[in-house]
Amino acid sequence: MSTINISLPYEQVNFVDQLVSNYGFANRSEFVRSLLRLITHKPELVETTSIFPFVAPKEKSVKKIMDGFRKTKRYSPAFLKDLQIGLSESNYFKN
Repeated sequence: MSTINISLPYEQVNFVDQLVSNYGFANRSEFVRSLLRLITHKPELVETTSIFPFVAPKEKSVKKIMDGFRKTKRYSPAFLKDLQIGLSESNYFKN
């Protein structure tokens, strides 16, 4: 068996330790191996994991999105300009 090292923020380590304890895993390694077995069985979970928490907005109108950002008065003109360019170049959003 090979060994790998990963770095996690303190909060995630505590969360893993809590899950190990709550669900009766022998240790952190067994918990991670169990997650990998799950992903092997359900590979679609990887796609969900790769985009979480970034969920595509339901609104696809560039104009409506830009109006919403402008109304907040929190964003600089430079940011708004870059955002509009990015949205306009995307195949997801409608001009």
